[in-house]
Amino acid sequence: MADAQVQQEGLVTDEGAISSDLAIALYEHMTVARVLDERLVTLQREGHIAQHASALGEEAAIVGAAAAMRDEDWLFLSPREMAAALWRGVPLLACARAAFGTGTETASGRDAPLPPFSRRACIASVSPLVGTHIPHAVGLAWAARLRHTDLASLVFFGDGATSSSDFHAGLNFAGVARAPVIALCRNNGRAMSTPSSRQTASRGLAIKAVAYGVRGVCVDGGDVVAVFHAVRTARERASAREGGTLIEAVTTPAFETEDTETWSRRDPLARLRRYMERHGLWNKDRDERLLAEAGMDVDRAVAHARGSDESRIETLFSDVYAELPWHLREQRDQSSRSAEGSLP
Repeated sequence: MADAQVQQEGLVTDEGAISSDLAIALYEHMTVARVLDERLVTLQREGHIAQHASALGEEAAIVGAAAAMRDEDWLFLSPREMAAALWRGVPLLACARAAFGTGTETASGRDAPLPPFSRRACIASVSPLVGTHIPHAVGLAWAARLRHTDLASLVFFGDGATSSSDFHAGLNFAGVARAPVIALCRNNGRAMSTPSSRQTASRGLAIKAVAYGVRGVCVDGGDVVAVFHAVRTARERASAREGGTLIEAVTTPAFETEDTETWSRRDPLARLRRYMERHGLWNKDRDERLLAEAGMDVDRAVAHARGSDESRIETLFSDVYAELPWHLREQRDQSSRSAEGSLP
């Protein structure tokens, strides 16, 4: 059963595994993503934004996967994949506006603080609900197969989503329809407060692919090169009409490490930085400049977003119907009067 095999992908460190330009680009994007992540965590703790789902320590799984896809492929993000949006060219300012829920962000401030969506960047709208976007990604991939279009979708989710009914329905449909979908599960061993051992009795999560008739791959989620190659291989299978792939990227969030030395060994940014330094692609001076520039860029984006217009109540009724039905027009007008203080 070739479609149901499970592979173990380890650390990829062979010279020439990826190009020098790609290695540098991956590191730069991962660094900017971490600086933004850390800043948003601080803003949430200070009460300036309502919530933020941090991906600290999981940047390699996110950026490496996004980089392996083609520009025309669609990404379906969960709340933690802001870094994938940055890789696709979504500006820092758009990410900051989404975090603050301003009236100028892509959802006009109507959504929870989530990664921004973008038709131009082929990023679908994001939901805070666990796993609900998995069937959407499978549906898009199936449509591409029916149209004989070489297009694929990449859907991100955490290990907690594998306990949801949408994961089962989506992956089962992907297997039956041979949909060209790549389902990437970031397995950090804990869904919110529930450890993986309380969610499943299986040995890992990639093994679940066997039941759905898709390919299963387990990869070191802290090794961006290994993630890149795993997803690139899955994308090639999609082009060959060989069906979908479930990739389990095993990660270690910063909060799970015991001490600084342990985190330094596991930190995906540090691992890639050491890889580049061994190959003469990076040095301390370049790293300090990058961190300084990323910090200034994030500061500017956050400052601009904080000064943006607040969301307007009338936008609750826009962007759904081409022509607003009469009962919603009445509700909109009533809401506007209430907001202006004209109602008793």
